[in-house]
Amino acid sequence: MRRRRVVSRHRLSTSSVVCLLCFCPMLTASWRPASIFRGRYVLHQVPGPRQSLSNMQSASLSSLHDEHEVDCRLEHTIQEEIQRLNNNQQINLNSPKQVSTAIFGNVQSTSRQVLELAAQGKIASLSSTQQQLAALVQQYRDIVSAKKKQYGKLSMGSMHDLNSRQSASTDQARSFSTSALTESVDDAGSNDDTAFEFIDAPLPATPKFHRDLSPYEQQVNTLFDRLKTKLDPYWREPLLRLTRPTARNLVNQLDPLQCPMGFDPMASPASPMMFAGADLLNEDEETTANLVRTKTTTAGKKGSFLAYCREQKEKYPDVILLTRCGDFYETYGIDAILLVEHCGLNAMAGKAKAGCPIRNVQATLDCLTTQGFRVAVYEEACDTDASRGTAAAGGPKSRIKNRFLAQIVSAASPTYLYDLVLLGNNADLLGSSSPPPRPYVGVMSLDAGYTLVEISVEEQSVRVTERLTAEAVACRLAAYPPADPLMYVPSMAEYRSSSRLSLPFLPSKMDYVDSGPGARLRTHIIPPTLVEEASGRTNDLERAKDIILIALLRMTQADDMTNLDMQAASRDDFTLVNPASVGGSSAVTYTHSLHKETASQLGLMGDKAIPPLVSYLVPESAPAATRRFLRRYLLTPPPPVVAEAMRDLVSHLKTTGSSMPPLCVPPIGKVLSLLRASQASAEIYRELIDTLQSTEAVLDSLMKETEQPQVIESLMTLIEYESGMAASPISVKTRCRDASDAIANVVYASIPSNLDTNSEESMRISRDDAVPSAFFERNESPWKGRVRYDTMPKSYEAVRAAATGLADAIRLDFEPDSNSVLQDIFNNLLLLRDIPKMADDKSKYIHPRDRFGKTIRNRYTTDRVQDAVSSYVDACERAKQEVSAVLIKLSLALHEDGHMPAIVQASHANLLISAAFHHAANANHLGWNIAKMYENSSDDKAARFVGLWPYWMDRVEGVSNTFDLDGMWILTAPNMSGKSTILRSTAAASLLVSCGLCAPVSAGSSVRRFDHIFVRGASSDVPTENKSAFGAEMEDIASLLRSCGDRSLVFVDELARGTSPRDGTVLAAAVLEEMAGQGMSGIFATHLHELLDLPLQNADRIQKKRMEMQTEHDDHSTRYKWTFHLVNGVCLDSLALETAQRFGVPKAVLDRAKSFRTQLAGTLAPVTNVASLRSGGDDASKIVRGVNSQQDVYEIVSMTVQANLTMIPSSWVPPASLEGTSCVYIMSLCETGSEARKYYVGETDSLRQRIEQHRAKGDSWSNAETIAIPVSEGKTEARALESLLIRTLAKAGVDLVSIADGRSARHQNRIH
Repeated sequence: MRRRRVVSRHRLSTSSVVCLLCFCPMLTASWRPASIFRGRYVLHQVPGPRQSLSNMQSASLSSLHDEHEVDCRLEHTIQEEIQRLNNNQQINLNSPKQVSTAIFGNVQSTSRQVLELAAQGKIASLSSTQQQLAALVQQYRDIVSAKKKQYGKLSMGSMHDLNSRQSASTDQARSFSTSALTESVDDAGSNDDTAFEFIDAPLPATPKFHRDLSPYEQQVNTLFDRLKTKLDPYWREPLLRLTRPTARNLVNQLDPLQCPMGFDPMASPASPMMFAGADLLNEDEETTANLVRTKTTTAGKKGSFLAYCREQKEKYPDVILLTRCGDFYETYGIDAILLVEHCGLNAMAGKAKAGCPIRNVQATLDCLTTQGFRVAVYEEACDTDASRGTAAAGGPKSRIKNRFLAQIVSAASPTYLYDLVLLGNNADLLGSSSPPPRPYVGVMSLDAGYTLVEISVEEQSVRVTERLTAEAVACRLAAYPPADPLMYVPSMAEYRSSSRLSLPFLPSKMDYVDSGPGARLRTHIIPPTLVEEASGRTNDLERAKDIILIALLRMTQADDMTNLDMQAASRDDFTLVNPASVGGSSAVTYTHSLHKETASQLGLMGDKAIPPLVSYLVPESAPAATRRFLRRYLLTPPPPVVAEAMRDLVSHLKTTGSSMPPLCVPPIGKVLSLLRASQASAEIYRELIDTLQSTEAVLDSLMKETEQPQVIESLMTLIEYESGMAASPISVKTRCRDASDAIANVVYASIPSNLDTNSEESMRISRDDAVPSAFFERNESPWKGRVRYDTMPKSYEAVRAAATGLADAIRLDFEPDSNSVLQDIFNNLLLLRDIPKMADDKSKYIHPRDRFGKTIRNRYTTDRVQDAVSSYVDACERAKQEVSAVLIKLSLALHEDGHMPAIVQASHANLLISAAFHHAANANHLGWNIAKMYENSSDDKAARFVGLWPYWMDRVEGVSNTFDLDGMWILTAPNMSGKSTILRSTAAASLLVSCGLCAPVSAGSSVRRFDHIFVRGASSDVPTENKSAFGAEMEDIASLLRSCGDRSLVFVDELARGTSPRDGTVLAAAVLEEMAGQGMSGIFATHLHELLDLPLQNADRIQKKRMEMQTEHDDHSTRYKWTFHLVNGVCLDSLALETAQRFGVPKAVLDRAKSFRTQLAGTLAPVTNVASLRSGGDDASKIVRGVNSQQDVYEIVSMTVQANLTMIPSSWVPPASLEGTSCVYIMSLCETGSEARKYYVGETDSLRQRIEQHRAKGDSWSNAETIAIPVSEGKTEARALESLLIRTLAKAGVDLVSIADGRSARHQNRIH
């Protein structure tokens, strides 16, 4: 198929895009604003099928007419828009003088670079209108230039015909078809030259609070804002995030005009920044040349090491380069600064140059890939004669290294797969300290929610999760940051919309302080037109896999990413891991993925203030891989059938007396990558043997179990769920045995710690008294003990014979004793310090030469010994190469013979069994138990917890609670009494039970299956997303109400404490009422006690609970004891002062607070009276329902407030002492000729003015009498008292005209 292209119009302002779409309706079919670049829209034009813009000259004249008409209409529309912006004055766009005057107000350059800076707002003093003018002028020039290139080769007659057609065209012009962008997935995956087109749209980050840039930020921006800069914009953000002073100081030495690395060979630590205060706009060629002119004639010359690094950096400008130079890997410029920042390395000689030794290359790569960077590693090959080829430029006598790109290591493939076959120690490679690979992630926006596609490059697996909310996607991206880039398929409506794409699940990328994972995440937009229509051939999961996977494969090929896992990979090589493939009824309830706030509150997101849940599931000795698995397992709860399988396996391990073989949990992704690259060492093969044999032993043990035969089926369900491959006990066991035998026939299953005489012949290091043992150790240990003797007997024998010959030569010529023979470890030689005194022929002793050909004049050897050493070293080298060839052949054999699925399933089996075993053992140690899960029914409660205690506490120390959870609870309690603890404990136990794991409960507990679990706790401001604590809280509540329903468990702790008590109370009441109305179950903890007085709907589904507190009195004080027990009822005293005393608040402050409380009690109703009113006590019995006399109202107010009330008769003015004081007032309104009275309750800071305003209304207001209550604590307390009086009077049946909530309360009171 022919390659199809997308033509783009770049950097349009919002008004320009709207203008173009409004004035050119036909553009809606052929142009779409699909991305934003540096704050400007990019319009993408899609040609019709089999139509290439590069071959437009050969197209039909009719087709050219359509495109010509589009360009002409664009020109005309842009000209009209420019005239409108220029105060309706025409501009000759071909005149630089007129253009410059219109934009800048004077005559200056209007080159492309200047106009781009102006359009981006980077030129000071330009208004938004002038910026739009600059963007439109450049757009006009682009169109004119494109037309000249397109139609420049047409004959005059053809051009005249084309213009004639244009003038006679109608509004029904044929538009370009969008089908050029729509190719079936099968076509895209074929082996032809079809181009997979998608749009790269790095979305702008969430705007931050406006602030002045620091000097360092200005310095970094200067490097990238120059017109002639060679630095890739990708590096701006990493440089702004630097925190180490040594790294920041190196930024001064960067020269953006030298090369893409910014390295200046002549810069020094004391050099000032070259471009401070430079003119970014009027930069001519001569000035640029002077700035980049190097003061030396040798640094960076053609053929040098620096020149090679610069040349490679131009090929990969957004990749860090590590280039081999002898025993080090070296970097320059920006790359070196990042090594100093993230790897803890030191700069060389104080310059922007750094390096790492070859033995630490993987650790260095881990530091960089953890931060999301890609790293290109260059290796050395054989020396190249400089007199031939391109190396001749280095001089006739020079010899340079021939280097090549070995691999581009990334967060998705962090293992450096080069020269690892004979690696003796894989501790760094397979150890727990090595970061796990990140998946490539694609997100699809569909009508049913978001579909998340996670691609593991190393494991070559694809996991698809459907029907996610934006918050669940955000949680997954935060918990497991994806590799760069993130792929996004918008909905068709979103894609066709003129507004920018909205990706609510993306974190902020503008926080320069928090360099958390995912900070450098870029986004690639894939058109939804590429998604294959639903058919009987493929299901939704397969289509999601195909669209994201093919996009990734084509992207890696197009970007020339040297990724050994992706080079020869195809779509069929990736296994779809589908949670639904394990079976299960569609009628059961599936638990959706956790939202980010829920995961944070349960300790799954690394918040140090919250106990990490996973740390209590397994002991500290458990492998790190089990913790990573359990965290992912909880963040994405499994289907019910998988949870039941895990429950059966854990229960069996928790109670069985059978022993367990040693379980090996290798990093499966890295192992598979090494096998595919044929770089697996003997040590890795030995780990695979242990893994395969452990799986076989466990299966054999479980298959012999007669009491619980379902356990083996449960394990198969778990293996199938994790690996994506069908599993049966007999098949898995047989294939594991076959794979283990295939490896054991080549590689030793184990190796002794010392390769001595007790070892097998092929593993034994040569020994002879005449030769230093260290010499044999050095030459044989790198390859001996790896493969069996029968795989290469000739090589083993050749080494043995050469070692014997060497010993004989030493005895003949050196006459050795214990100290006479010396080993030169640098040159791998055996030498003498002096000629033996007893030697018969001293002329045979010569001076040896080192590895560089220089004579070693203080040492001696003979030709015979020299030849014997050479023969032995050559034999060892040949044996070493043959060992490497045998191991490489083994990797190929495992692929060709079909053993890879067995290795994958055995690795997953070991991980699952290890996680379940360690969890069961730790549960027995902590006293945790398995609880029952059941499906929802109308009569079932949400949960029953027997003896629940906090998961982070010991069972003896923690307080247990037993309760049935159904409907919504209002939980009130004093501070520090355990409200948040009971919420978090209940939520964590529910999640653990739903996943089939043990929980901190006693036997007899049960939990109903739920579709969502939502936990909302206390929060703080989120400055990077421009959110206050209350704003973030409301965003989470909106998500809760949007995603949860009658099968959901919700836990909300102290909602709306970030706003005023009055607004917080009414908002919390409305949220609680809505949750109860939707049928949710859960706990709503609050200190907003006024909420209890509001007439909530669905009150039958709301229960009142409190945390029990005991009080002890003596003659001098009252002591409170927190019991942490959950009981029925309400608690109206938060005991804030007592809690403050417990935590060391000074006594003087507490005494002053108590005095304020006493004063407040004189103004507002005491707690006892208010509580009586709420509960219907003795004081409340004095209130007569339906009273309406002024005296009754006065008594109610007096009883409620218990303060001195000031009566203000009609036409009287209030006392002067109340002026300027916050007051609550009650006005008595009586119509003329009527005895019925109404009352108005309000609050003000200017009582006299407010009463005058009311009386000016006339009628019943003019002669109203007023009761005034001063509130010395201020307006907030006055509003609180106003609200309390409205509710109290309304309950008593007083006819109020104050506000809507007062009428609602009165109406509700009358109904009951």
